[in-house]
Amino acid sequence: MAIRPVLAAVVLLVGCGGTPREQWRDPPGGVPTAQGVFPVPIGAGPRFSPPAGPTSEPCTAGPVQGRFRAHVELFARRQAVLIPAGIGLKAPRRDENNRIVAADCRARVRTLEPTGVVEFDERGLTVADLFAVWGQRLGDHRLLSFTGTVQAFVAGERVEQDPATLPLTDEAQIVIEIGGYVEPHASFAFPPRP
Repeated sequence: MAIRPVLAAVVLLVGCGGTPREQWRDPPGGVPTAQGVFPVPIGAGPRFSPPAGPTSEPCTAGPVQGRFRAHVELFARRQAVLIPAGIGLKAPRRDENNRIVAADCRARVRTLEPTGVVEFDERGLTVADLFAVWGQRLGDHRLLSFTGTVQAFVAGERVEQDPATLPLTDEAQIVIEIGGYVEPHASFAFPPRP
């Protein structure tokens, strides 16, 4: 009787390792776009990872978390551009997870992580305000140090306006691209507030 459980275990183990798994291969012609938006790698070099740098904007005391948040994604030459943590903050302090949790003072827009989430407290701000606080350039034919035609998307839909004039609204999803098309996300899953 004790042989049956042992025999069943041996048969089960042999069946599990019998044939090697097939390696995943992209279907001919590439992955269908209907499956969704795919991650885009961050471009190599300093042009794709500009620093937060000091801000010349007014800086006031207060919590670094904003009442509102928008998500901004930047792409150049079909590669992601990192929006750094620490934009609009003087002497940021980080927790054990390297997330900014406090600062000596804050500007009207700021970033706490390199995720593209922009924190702010007042209505009426635009993407131009983010770039002004960051000390970077944005226009119809300029995104940071990249030149060419700039395209902008809000909630996944192309918009025909100067990208700098796009309003920062609570939970907005904004994508700005130059030098090639990357399928824009229509929404962003904002993490819960701590």
